[in-house]
This record gives sequence, structure tokens and C-alpha cells, in this order.
Amino acid sequence: MTTPYATQSLLLDQNKVTNRTQCIVALLLTFAAGTPVMAAELTTPSGLTVEAGAVDRDIFHIVVHPKSSPPPPTSPFVVETSTPRHTSIRKEGGGIRVNLPSGTLSIRADGSFEVDEAKRLVVSMGAVEQTGGRLKMTFKHGDGERLYGLGNAGINHSGDLTHPADHQYVGNGCTRIPFLWSTGGWGFLVANDQDGSDWNDAGGELTWRAPGLYIDIYIMLSANFDVLDSYSRLTGRAPMPPRWTFGFMLSRWGYKDAADVQDKWHQFRDRKIPIDAFIYDYDWFNDDWNFNPKTFPDPAANLAQMHQMGLRFVGIRKPRINGANLDYARAHGWDLTAPMGTDLRFDIPAARDWWWSHQVPLVEAGVDGWWNDEAEQTIDEFFYMSMAQWNGGRAASKQRVWSLNRGFAPGMQRFGAAVWTGDIDTNWDVLANQPGTLLNWSLAGMPYVTQDDGGFQGTPDPELYTRWIEESLYTPVMRAHGTLGSPRWPWAFGDDALAATTRTIEMRYRLIPYLYTCAAETSQTGIPLMRPLFFEFPADPQTFNMRDEWLLGGHLLAAPILTKGGARDVYLPVGTWYDFNTNTSIEGGKTVHVDAPLDVTPAYVEAGTILPLGPVLQSTSLGVEDPLDIRVYPGGDADFTLYEDDGTTYAYEHGACTRIPMHWDDHARTLTVDKRRGRFDGMLSNRHLNVVLPDGTSRQAVYYGNKLKIQLP
Repeated sequence: MTTPYATQSLLLDQNKVTNRTQCIVALLLTFAAGTPVMAAELTTPSGLTVEAGAVDRDIFHIVVHPKSSPPPPTSPFVVETSTPRHTSIRKEGGGIRVNLPSGTLSIRADGSFEVDEAKRLVVSMGAVEQTGGRLKMTFKHGDGERLYGLGNAGINHSGDLTHPADHQYVGNGCTRIPFLWSTGGWGFLVANDQDGSDWNDAGGELTWRAPGLYIDIYIMLSANFDVLDSYSRLTGRAPMPPRWTFGFMLSRWGYKDAADVQDKWHQFRDRKIPIDAFIYDYDWFNDDWNFNPKTFPDPAANLAQMHQMGLRFVGIRKPRINGANLDYARAHGWDLTAPMGTDLRFDIPAARDWWWSHQVPLVEAGVDGWWNDEAEQTIDEFFYMSMAQWNGGRAASKQRVWSLNRGFAPGMQRFGAAVWTGDIDTNWDVLANQPGTLLNWSLAGMPYVTQDDGGFQGTPDPELYTRWIEESLYTPVMRAHGTLGSPRWPWAFGDDALAATTRTIEMRYRLIPYLYTCAAETSQTGIPLMRPLFFEFPADPQTFNMRDEWLLGGHLLAAPILTKGGARDVYLPVGTWYDFNTNTSIEGGKTVHVDAPLDVTPAYVEAGTILPLGPVLQSTSLGVEDPLDIRVYPGGDADFTLYEDDGTTYAYEHGACTRIPMHWDDHARTLTVDKRRGRFDGMLSNRHLNVVLPDGTSRQAVYYGNKLKIQLP
């Protein structure tokens, strides 16, 4: 049986690779004496088996269980990784010592342990013990450390960004996962596929209680938010989403018929309001996986028409099955009791394969994405549901897989999954809580997060609807939705709201070159698109728990209006900032008061920033992103590397992409656009650039792929 604490594990999804030979060779090279081992084991005087190893250059692995019990099951949440080179695992003095280039894990004969990084003690006096039918692990750490990760407090409530105490949970509008990281330079993931973990941090000691008689834990050594890089290597990198997912999306529950469905397509296009996707609720299907003939009478033709109009189809999927399908699942033992019916056991491979076989005709008809709802009976239900769509979708089509889910588990980001904040209420207090929830989930390793713009439970007034759309402008996924029969299209809220939201959506499309480049960074480093201010200002205490402002990428600070009336205070960290809307400069290190008209979303750009903006397109698939405005915010040197690929397939995984490095020399007032690296089918060979400074000074140039210098006066 393959154990979860060996460095090899079962092939659970397409992100995993087998490196057994590489692992063994690496260990043979690094062990000076003795028999090479993948992990070392000891038994404590209290009868606990402790096994220790390493799975990456900065990640230790510990598994603890009673000696009398069999090894615990393999965790589905982590991906295959090689034991890093220059690793030594030795038994010393009755204990275990694991040396990595980044630090050392020392486990004593009684099971207590410590972790150090470059001779700096990170975790001291760690211990594990059995209390009744559970295992408890404790960590002593440095004073004043803050713990991030985990998730949000509950539906409608973000809670703080720091998490001294809580418990694991997944439900409507609330996800908390067992991943925490410290500003002291360490983090951990408890990879048990079990519900019921809880923890408490007090007096510099963190106590973690597992729900059963084993703990499968990974300890990461990384400075500050770099732990998100370690976590995403451990649990799987988020792939590049389809480019269309960065455009505007509209969800709807309550379409009457095909004429009603198609009217909304044409209204958006006729009114020239950009949109990329319509997301359909119960109205689109019947009998589990057939199109509803009332709303989509000719599915292939209907979806082909959408695609011709630059629109994508995303359909809701419930974990429930009904009728003859339910009878079949029950006969095979694949049924799971749920509050609203009976779900399928997605954790059973044969059940997943059977379910996906019925989704293939939907992909062939043109379905572009999935909207997964109500899979909260177990902590891994969304995980396995999105896994089925990822593996099946990659086998069925060259198009990128994308799903939107009401909850998540560790590692779900590697399946092309995004998450929304559930069936939230429609009021100002809930709007004010949304950024905090999205930040909390970003800090818990889920980079693609969104919400129901306008709230779900109720119908917003024009001001609330407009401000919600504006808040969503600077989030990873921009999507509006409401309850049965409650409209979320901009023209339903009056002329002022229509004008303001149209302007906001147009700006969203202008930002896509920047957003897509940020997504490439996420796919390579695990750093989320939506970031708390302390990522860039780690020594500023005012940023440590700030939830009503955030960074989109590294230098664009969003401070939308979250209360009725259009006014707010905005804190700007030390430095020079430019108002994104007016281009006026402001010295930071202070709080400024802002009165924003209905059509203005406060945002600021740090001096020393290059920000690319594309043209306003009606859809990412209608027209080309040319010319590009290259906004340069002087006050310091700046660098930006524009990333592009075909936006729809996985060719980028094989190098089909381009990167265009740009550098601003503030003293010389010169923008250097370096030679383009790479290529892909359909790329623009020549780019028209309009370099713009905040004072309105601009220069135009044509970029042919070779090094180009543009001098500004």
C-alpha cells in the first residue's frame, strides 16, 4: 500500500508525475553512509508512530498515527513532488533529523520536534499526543507572529485576515481549510481528508486537533507570503484560466423561454455593454444532463450562435442525481444523502467516470464552463467534482477547463477552479464584507475568487448595484447574479446606473492585458491576483488587517465605495501615488477623504509603475487588443513584462506564449521595450503602443518584436 508520507503517491490527477527513479538517485547522491531512505520512522513511548521526510526544497512532511493502527490513507490534496536534492534524512540518538537546503526538522524520541531555518529557530517545542479519539499537535513559535490563510468567518461575513482560532468548515458562503501561515516564516497544511479539525493560537503556542487518530502535515519554510509559492507547489499550480473569464459575466435564475434567453444576448450587444459569458441556473437543463428544450431548443445551434456573438455558455451543475440515474447510482453504492436529495459519491473513481460520460455530449454541444453548486456534504465533494471536470474536460476538448464553485478544498486550484462567496444577502453591510472574504480565500491559496454582484438574496437599489459592480472591477472574476427573477443587467437600474456600470465594465476590458499577465504570475508562483496591502508594505501596521482596500497585482490599489453615499477614507501607504481616475499625484503615509460620484471607483497607482491598458472590446473574442496604452507613472524606475498566449488552449504549457519586457528609466525618461520572447499561433506580430504619462504627455510607436526605445520629454 502506498503511504501518504512516502515521497511517492498514487497518480490522482493529470498534474501529478512519477519521479521515483529521480528521487532515489538524488538520495543516493546525498547520503554519505547508511541505507538510502525516503523517510524515517520512530515509535514514541506512548505508542505513536512518527514518520518524517521531505517533499520539496522547503517542505517537510510528518505523519503521526498509533502504532496499532494501519497507515492512514493517501491525501488527495497534494501532488507528486520529488525529494529535493541535497536532502539528508537520518536517525540520530533515537530521533530523526531531516536536513533541507532551507532548514532542518529535528524530531526527538518522544515525538517532540523543532524546525529551524538558517539556524533561526522557527518552531520550538512542537509536540504530538493522543487525547481520547483524537490527535493533538502543538507548535511554539515567535511572539507577535500573525497567522493568515484558512478562509472566512461565515456567509456574509469575512472576519479578520488573521486567524488565531477556528475550525475547518465548508458550507454555503463559508470555506475554512487547514492551511495556515505565519509572518514568522513558516506555514503548514494538514492534509487529512477529514472534517472536524480545530485550532487555537494563544501565548505563542498553536494547538491543532485532528478529527481522528492520524495527522498528515506538511510544514513549509518561506518568508512571509512566499509560503503561497510553497503551498501551490505542494498542492498544484493554478493553470492559466481562459482569457474570457477576465471579462464580464452575467448569471441568471429565472429565464422564461428561448426568446427571453436570447433577448439578453442581443440587448448587451445592441447597447454596447461588453460581456463574455452568460451563466445559466436551473433553467438550462432537465433530467440531470439534458438541455431544457424550452430555453435551448436546438442546443448546438443555440451555443454556436452564442459563440458567433463572442459569448460563452456556463451551466450550473448540482451534485444531485434523480430518477433512473439515482437508481443506477444506488445500485452501485455511489449515493450520498444530502439535505436537498441524494448526491453522487464523487470520491469514487468509477462514479466520477460514469457521471462525466454524461457530460461529454454537453462539451460537444459547446458548453464552455461549469457552475458547481451545493456540493458541501463533505469537505472534498467540490474537490472531486471539479477533478472529474478537469480530467474529463482535458480529454474531451482542447479548450481550457473552467469551473465556478461555492466552496473549495486544498489543491482545488489546480483543476482550473474559481470560487464565489455563496448565496449572500443584498445590503451594504454584506458588500462591505466581500473584499475581506475574497482576500481571506486568496491568502488560503485560492487565487480566483468572486461574488454575486448585487447580492443574491434580494434586489439592490441602483446605488448599491452600481457600487457592487464597481467593487467587482478590481477582483479576479467579475460576475453579477441574483435570486429567482431578480435582474442583474445594467439597464434594469435606471439611466445613471446604466451609464456608471457600462463605464466600469469598459474599464474592466481595458485592464485585461494587465490582469492576464498577473494570472501568468499566479500560475508560476502561487501569488494571488488580489493581495492585501501588507504584501507590498509588510512593515506598515495599518495594512496588517485591512479588508476594504487591496492590491490588484503589485501596484494597483483598489479602494471602492462600500457604503451608501459615495464617500470614504482611503489609506495610502508611504510613497507617491497617482489617482487612477484623475492622474493627480498624492503623497502617501496618510489617510485621504474621497467623495466619489456614482460613476467613479477610487483606485491609485504607485509611482514607479508600468500599467498596460487595452482597447474597449465588446468581448475578448471580438476584435484584437491593439493599440495598447502603456501608462507610465513616474517617480521611480519600473519594470513590467507583458504576457500573452492564445487564451483558449493549453499550448502555453508547451511554450506557446510571448513575453514582452518593458523598463522605465525614470532619470532618462525613457521606456525600453525589449525583444519579444516566444511565439504562439495567432499572435499579433506588430503592436501599436501609446505611451502616456500622468500629465498627458504621450508618444506613439509601432513595436515589431525587436528592442525599441521611446523617449518622453
